Amino acid sequence: MKYYERNDNCLYNPIHIKFNEDSGIGETFSYTLQYPSFFNLKNTYFNVNQNVLNNINSTINSDVFTFKNGLVDEEKQVNTNNVESNESKVKYKVITNYAVTFNKNHILSTIVNLMAFVNNEGPRYNELNNYNFDLLTGREFTIGSVFNPNVDYIKVITNYVNYKISQNKELYYNDAVVNIPEDQAFYLTDEGIVIYFGVDEIASEEFGIPRFTMEYKKFAPYINPRFYCTPENIYTSMRLRSNYRR
Repeated sequence: MKYYERNDNCLYNPIHIKFNEDSGIGETFSYTLQYPSFFNLKNTYFNVNQNVLNNINSTINSDVFTFKNGLVDEEKQVNTNNVESNESKVKYKVITNYAVTFNKNHILSTIVNLMAFVNNEGPRYNELNNYNFDLLTGREFTIGSVFNPNVDYIKVITNYVNYKISQNKELYYNDAVVNIPEDQAFYLTDEGIVIYFGVDEIASEEFGIPRFTMEYKKFAPYINPRFYCTPENIYTSMRLRSNYRR
């Protein structure tokens, strides 16, 4: 009996990923911002609508600089108050970095980590933004799209995360029980779906950002084949694409 369908035509997206970095150092504020932008490659089997890529680029750019500029304002206010109360000024440092975690079958999943430190102590802010786009439609998709129709994916995810928490109770708050919403934060990797939560949401701040990976191979019957790529499929599709160009 066939329990699931694996995607046998797994193609890398023909887009260029540009590394961007912006930095600055001041007396009490410094920053290093790393973030991606995406562009079409020439002479490929498929071109993504550049307006779609421009929208993704502007969204990420806006989020990164909004985060940084908000910390600029906070640092100014904090140090103004410190001077007025005869306290020492503090130094802020803002860092962002990113990873393109899934880039196949016209699906793009990217994460950007936004962090801010004060006086080189543990991060005062530690946030993770996800960007999950269908490059054919230009729209962001929610986690429900990753599952086959008629799958009670909310129940599947909720049961899995609570099970993983129960296996390592000492890492999480005593009353940590999750109820997954439809807009649950997630991103995709080649291995599976990564469900994640905010700092201090289900575990102490020192834990960082809690993440739970639902491996495709373990949840194969529930996964939309478009998202289920394997190394052998990628190898085959690359060979087919090479033949196509000849």
